[in-house]
Amino acid sequence: MFVQAIYESKARARITESTIGQIKTTALPNNLSHAVTSILYYDDWRFLQVVEGRPAQVVETMKQITTNPIHHSVKLRLMTRQSTRGFGSWPLGILSVEDFELRRTLKNMGYKNLFQLNVLDAVKVIKRTTGRKLRTMNSLEKRALTD
Repeated sequence: MFVQAIYESKARARITESTIGQIKTTALPNNLSHAVTSILYYDDWRFLQVVEGRPAQVVETMKQITTNPIHHSVKLRLMTRQSTRGFGSWPLGILSVEDFELRRTLKNMGYKNLFQLNVLDAVKVIKRTTGRKLRTMNSLEKRALTD
């Protein structure tokens, strides 16, 4: 059994590429060593993240997030049990508000960003976007192998 936690937080300072670099530097090794998968969405001032794994690992990851000085006002939006991971291919997937696929999906739904959606719809949009990205990456890898 897996647990999926979805939280929203605010950034203490404007989110830049440097901020995302700091997150990658610490979160990716932690996620890999604890078998946690996640997708992080961000705009200029906010984060929305789906964290998945065994219950103890997800709780530990959430503790690290709540004490990380990058975040404040961390709100757990939803925590559910899952039989499978929704984002098993992503030890740390990152989606920006500027992501083309995500923007296209949101525009078709009449929204500008994920924070306008309820949490379940936001996760559906993230799944759709990351699914497209995986298919594109797999297609490019296959093409590279045949070239």
